[in-house]
Formats: sequence, structure tokens, C-alpha cells
Amino acid sequence: MLGIDNGEKPISEAMAELRRSFEIQVADLRERSSVASASFSRCLRSSRVVADDYLASLEKLDKLKDELREGQANLAEQLSVKTRNGARYSAMTKDLEAKKAKCEQIKKIISDQRNKVDECTSIISKSLNALEASEEKLRQGQLEKENLDSAIAWYQKSLGLRVVEGEGVKFIFNKIDSTNPDKEYSFTVRLDNDKYNLLQCDPLVEGIDDLLKGVNKTNDFFGFVRVMRGKFASSNFSVVKAVSITQTSLSGDTSVITGSSPVESSLLESSIVTPSIAKTGAKSKMGLKTPTSSVRRSARLRNAQG
Repeated sequence: MLGIDNGEKPISEAMAELRRSFEIQVADLRERSSVASASFSRCLRSSRVVADDYLASLEKLDKLKDELREGQANLAEQLSVKTRNGARYSAMTKDLEAKKAKCEQIKKIISDQRNKVDECTSIISKSLNALEASEEKLRQGQLEKENLDSAIAWYQKSLGLRVVEGEGVKFIFNKIDSTNPDKEYSFTVRLDNDKYNLLQCDPLVEGIDDLLKGVNKTNDFFGFVRVMRGKFASSNFSVVKAVSITQTSLSGDTSVITGSSPVESSLLESSIVTPSIAKTGAKSKMGLKTPTSSVRRSARLRNAQG
């Protein structure tokens, strides 16, 4: 052999060494393969465990997701309920505030009404007192009117005096002329701007202007009426009788009148003259004024010029 000839090892020995080398390599590879297989098995088992854990984690994650979705749904529902409750609470709060404001208004209205009731009660009380006073005055006035009517009736019957209301106040006398008792004598006076004005005198008597000046100065209208009657009488009687009647009228001697009169001569003044055309005091319906001391007498005379 070539190798033998050259002094090399025989082929069998080389093959044996090569075989032993391969066996060693194979054994090493087998050992490594076994180690790798065991390691792979361990890794596989570990991967399986990890995979199982992963799958379990996925299942838990799915459950957690479901719970999360359920929780989100519940939260959304709770938020919706809370929002509705908040809106309802806000509306109730506003309604409560409105009701409180309305209650305050009602309280104020009740307070105002109570004040008005108190005022009305006070007014009614005052009105009742005034009504009672007016009724008392009315009763007194009616009594005085009855007395005045009685006095006027007597004077009309005894002296033939009548008072007629119209543009002014007309005083009519009869029973002056003994030959003609029904013959009438009259004069009409009107009060304008606190001044007596003669509108008519039948028959016309002398000195009427001076008489008017006197009554406007003294405001003694009763005396003026007496003097006018005396003037009318003097135009029909004799000189002696005329002088006698004039003196009796001017001096205020009422002996002839009071001889059969049921009332005093002051009642004659109040019932015949001053109620109609007095100059001072409260204004009448026609703008006339009456004496402050003759307010109740002025009622008839205020109507006289109405």
C-alpha cells in the first residue's frame, strides 16, 4: 500500500480512529441533542404554561372587558339618572324660589289688605259716627223745621206773608189794606257777590235805595223786611196810621205779633228772612253766603234762590 510504504498508519487504524472520532462526535451530538431536546421540552412545557396563562389571561381580560362595559353602561345610566335628578332638582329649586317669592308677594298683599281693612274700618267707624251725628242733626233739623213750618203758617195766616222761590227771593204780603185784605204787596231781592239787589217792588216805595244801602251795610235783613212791610202799609193807611205802623216796625215792637204768636220773634227772623239771603258764612247753592250763627237756618234760604 502507498500509505504503508510511506511509513503512515495503516488504513484500518485510521478508520478506527476516525470511527472513534465520529462516535465521540455522535455521542457528543447525541448528548447535545438530548440536552437540546430536554431544553426544548422544558421550553415547550414552559411555553405551554405561558400559553395557558396567556389564554387564561385572555379569558380574564374578556371577562374584565365585559365587566368594564357593564360598568360603563351602569355608569352611563347612573350619570343619566344623576343628570335627570340634577335637572329635576334645579327645576324644583327654581319652583321653590318662585313659590317663596309668590309667598312673599302674598304676604305683602295680605299686609296691604289688612292695612286697607284697618283704614276702611277706621273710615267706616268715622262714617258711622258722622252718620249718627248727621242723623241727630237731621232729627233736630226736622224738629226745627216743624217749628219753623208752624211759625211760618202762623205768620202767613196772621200777617199774610208768603215767600216764593225763583230768580230771587220774593216776599209777598197781604192783609195790609183793611179795605182789601187780599191785595198783595211784594218785593224781590237777590244776593249777588255779598250784595243785596232789589229785582222788583210792587208798589214801588220811597227811599228804597237808602234801605238797600242800609241793609248791605248792617246785614239786618229782618229789619229791612219789617221796614218794607211798614212802607207798604203806609201807602194805604192814613198819615197817622202810617206813621204809627212805621214806628212800630222800625222800633222792633212786636206786641201785635206776639200777642197771638206761638213762637218768639227770633223764630220769625230765623224762619222768614235769614235762611234765604244772609250775607256771611257758608256758601249756598247759588253762591250765596249765610251767617255762621245761622247755618241751619240757611238751608231753606239757600234753596230759595235755587
